[in-house]
Amino acid sequence: MDLGIAGKTAVVGGSSQGMGLAIAEGLAREGCNLLLCARNQNALDEARERVAKAGAGDRVETLSVDLSLPDSAARIVQTATRKWGGVDILVTNTGGPKPGQPSSFSDDDWLEGYQKVFFNVIRLVREVLPHMREQKWGRIINLLALSVVQIEDNLSMSSTTRAAVVAFAKNLCEEVAADGITINNVLPGSILTDRLEQVTAMQASHFGDDPEQAMQARVDRIAAGRLGRPEEMADLVAFLASERAAFINGLSIPLDGGQLRSVL
Repeated sequence: MDLGIAGKTAVVGGSSQGMGLAIAEGLAREGCNLLLCARNQNALDEARERVAKAGAGDRVETLSVDLSLPDSAARIVQTATRKWGGVDILVTNTGGPKPGQPSSFSDDDWLEGYQKVFFNVIRLVREVLPHMREQKWGRIINLLALSVVQIEDNLSMSSTTRAAVVAFAKNLCEEVAADGITINNVLPGSILTDRLEQVTAMQASHFGDDPEQAMQARVDRIAAGRLGRPEEMADLVAFLASERAAFINGLSIPLDGGQLRSVL
């Protein structure tokens, strides 16, 4: 299937490892130009090699950036614009805020959490919109978490701050859909990454459980009977970024193998 995005320029956040890297590789296979963004330059250098081999060749650049800094979003978009003329596809992917129960956080904790998740997204979106509106085409995909619709033990701040992104995306859809821009959220369930192993170990420690048993219990809650693979996330994001997904807008789409228990 030709997704119609060869030659488009994509910015992928958190793309030095895990799902972000898999998404960058997936978009490279579709012929996109890629700007990989993360904090660790050494990890980015390794990711660049993988994305180049996946199909990007010399059409991949990296930028070491801390998105908690207000000017970072502008730096990212300026870098992509200088190289390729603008950002056509934006994949936001932020690190998780601190774990804990809702009543355990101070005002400063909450402010830090919203800076790390919510403000990172809206700053990047604000920077890419002028180019997308001018060309009457754009794709924005926010990589969030299943916890925005089904709570996870000890991840209350992640759930709350990412839910704010869902509300922002739905409202923005009303504003920009007529300009040929789509904005959707992907809600990964249990995808096999280092991050999942870290979260599961944290939850096991919090409740005094064995990490291996905690991981098996997680698998047991998935109807498919297995963990998801990062490349499955990459396939979904590539489709949402494509010409073929032009009428999918303002949605939050779980990728969870049947982990979500709600009917609607």
